[in-house]
Amino acid sequence: MVEYCVYWLENGEPMHEVFSNLAAAEMYSCAIRGKENVEWVEVSEEEAIDLDELKDMFPDDFCGV
Repeated sequence: MVEYCVYWLENGEPMHEVFSNLAAAEMYSCAIRGKENVEWVEVSEEEAIDLDELKDMFPDDFCGV
């Protein structure tokens, strides 16, 4: 599963937001670029962790979740 992350620096602090589709991430990144004190913005495509797959791999670590 793929997710899209928007990373930015605002007032020197690293920030991020995660989206399920690229269009939403791009729209959010445009809004962030328009704010004051934003130094840098990047949209990244990343592979999301499948929790069901992890549960199958490590059943003792999920304690009934």
